[in-house]
Amino acid sequence: MYAVIGANGFLGSYIIKSILENTDEKVIAAARNIDGMIVSDRVIPVKCEIINSENVDNLAEIINSGEPCKLIYLVTYNNIDLVAKYPKVAWDINIISLASFLNKVDNIICLFFSSTDCVYGEGKPDYRFKETDPLEPINLYGVYKIAAEGLITARGYNVLRLPFMFGPSLSPQKMHFYDKIADDLQQGKKIEMFYDSLRSSLDYATVADLFVKMAENYYKVTIPKIMNLCGDDCLSKYDLGLMMADKCNASRELIVPVSSETDSNIFIERRAFAGLMDNSLIKNILGISELKIKI
Repeated sequence: MYAVIGANGFLGSYIIKSILENTDEKVIAAARNIDGMIVSDRVIPVKCEIINSENVDNLAEIINSGEPCKLIYLVTYNNIDLVAKYPKVAWDINIISLASFLNKVDNIICLFFSSTDCVYGEGKPDYRFKETDPLEPINLYGVYKIAAEGLITARGYNVLRLPFMFGPSLSPQKMHFYDKIADDLQQGKKIEMFYDSLRSSLDYATVADLFVKMAENYYKVTIPKIMNLCGDDCLSKYDLGLMMADKCNASRELIVPVSSETDSNIFIERRAFAGLMDNSLIKNILGISELKIKI
């Protein structure tokens, strides 16, 4: 049995899909909004607002009364600007509610928590952060994620630090950045994309498959408590835009490079220009030779 908390988000939808395709197990799919969730006789949808104690009590009862679960926790208040604007709301969702959930659920084989490259802070274009590097976040979101990681590892569970993820939405009700780019390219519209914000990006499908592979191999290999789950390549959003232009048979001239340093119209809070991560640990653990983004 699996339990995915935050099952109807972009990554959550891909993880549900991966569980159904790569295992024979059922999955408790908990989300604030279960409309548009993947439908299957193996998916048990549970409506759960993580800050609602009654909702969490109900979810905990479902998890604790059934088969032991491989649990994947994805819930987060992750808009960097909104975390800074509403720090108490973000603290309640990312810290208090997580701690409460962990205190109520105990029928768990393993638990994998989704963290972020934001915990590392500002990097360099020629350096990839290792799991053992000092954590020096430059925004409140990164600070809160470090606190959440502490809760997870203190309970003996596992943290996977994720990069910027890219891919089409699986829900007809939600459009991802990928979908917006594809639509604009098909209409011949120019798209401005940052060339100087560098990440070890991966596609949602690959990230989801690796979460499931971790859970399936939990007792077969020794899994470190904290690992980077990311791609091999140093990619800007401009690079991703060029890949999308090629995929859509559109002119690369429609992708316009702009600097994230000079553009103040999109973001308020500071973001790292370079947040590359080293993925050698996870590749060694799972016996993977390379991790390349799939567009």
